[in-house]
Amino acid sequence: MSAPPSDPAAAGLAHKTMGPIEVLAQSVAAIAPSAVMATGPALIVLSAGNGSWLSYLLAMVTVVLIGLCVAQFGTKIASAGSLYGYVAKSLGPHGAFAAGWALVIGYVFIAMIGVVGFAIYGGQLLDGIGIPTTSLLVQILIFIAAGVAAVAFAWAGIKLSTRVGLVLEVLSIAAILVLFAVVLGRHGIAPDPAQTQLTGTSGNGVTFGVVLAVLGFVGFESAAALGAEAKEPHGAIPRAVLISAVVVGLLYVLAAYVSILGLGTDGLSNSAAPLADLAKGNGLGGFSYVIDLGVAASFFAVTIASINAAARVLYSIAHEGVLHTSLRRTHAQHRTPHVAILVLLPAIVLVPAVMVLAGVTPLNVYAYTGTIGTFGYLTAYLLMAIGMPIFLRRHHTVRLYHWVLSAAAVIAIVYVIYANLIPVPAPPYNVLPYLYLALLALGVGWYVIARRRDSGPVLAADAPQTPEQTV
Repeated sequence: MSAPPSDPAAAGLAHKTMGPIEVLAQSVAAIAPSAVMATGPALIVLSAGNGSWLSYLLAMVTVVLIGLCVAQFGTKIASAGSLYGYVAKSLGPHGAFAAGWALVIGYVFIAMIGVVGFAIYGGQLLDGIGIPTTSLLVQILIFIAAGVAAVAFAWAGIKLSTRVGLVLEVLSIAAILVLFAVVLGRHGIAPDPAQTQLTGTSGNGVTFGVVLAVLGFVGFESAAALGAEAKEPHGAIPRAVLISAVVVGLLYVLAAYVSILGLGTDGLSNSAAPLADLAKGNGLGGFSYVIDLGVAASFFAVTIASINAAARVLYSIAHEGVLHTSLRRTHAQHRTPHVAILVLLPAIVLVPAVMVLAGVTPLNVYAYTGTIGTFGYLTAYLLMAIGMPIFLRRHHTVRLYHWVLSAAAVIAIVYVIYANLIPVPAPPYNVLPYLYLALLALGVGWYVIARRRDSGPVLAADAPQTPEQTV
């Protein structure tokens, strides 16, 4: 049984107020499954064709491997710093900061995806009812409105923001499932032979599809950031991480299967709005507005969830004296890291706005920021998976299967990173990894300077004392 945290930093948050549903809601909202169901299959089909559903299934297995590594930590550590706190107890403070800063990059850039995706689908909805949203000014105003609203929910309380995210996702998924049910009803429930027999599909195509499909799961670990606020963190967080990976993975498999069933591989690959085209092609033209509303809501939910997680990682890092002390503050009434939440707003809104003003289309802003953010997640996942058996060894609980699990997760993550780099992608995607590395190096450089300035060189064995509970 875990005791309340002795560190006063953890007491500044809403300690032990989050039930298992709210904890699960954080991971689900951070993935934004509705948004991925609407956009992901059209990307996967380009390489995997009729095997797109298999790519998602294999991607789910990969993510579950990572989730099992997270669970090994989650059953013993409850930290407000998410994977930052986990890596601190395995690889020490240097690895911990790298993981934490990489996570912040990931969360912030995925939050940018959220405001841009909200503008794209919200704009389609408004255009459909006669309110034009094509001007740059309107697009930027939507970015600002979405960012400010998401920050307001995150500021107002973790229970409120996670519940809002869950409600938005449930309603959006429900609308998409209604559409899928209609498509299945019109085409019959008998399996599609082209897909079950993988007609025209190559092994390399399915494998590369896995690389793209894994990117649709990032954020599933974000429940780990609620270690100080969950009522039963050592049970609720591992369950949330694994359940979200499996449930969302099955939804993705269904989305790929039904999208190809209804549109065909060529129709899906050439569709700019697959769900809307599915609705129109099955006599539900008016239902496309409901779909647009639901997907826009999903993007808004991922913005809230990403802000929640990023703010708590910054809050934890700040308690190590590496970042400004103001980031340690929590709101007296709402018990949220409100300063850290507010600090995130300019980047989340201004970066997409500047890119649009520079002539980048919203869809390309979505793609570029998502790519950079994904590298952040993969870095944190890699360090966490490497450190898992080391952590268990220090607790004298490591077993052979832990080393095997770690190795399998590391190999899978390294392959996903490799496949995003080799062969060298076309511009500007060939530059994005270096932009990510520059952001990572900027943070690590600040860490080295701050440590030397405040307390001299940090020993690798001196794990940072994040706001956490340990059993």
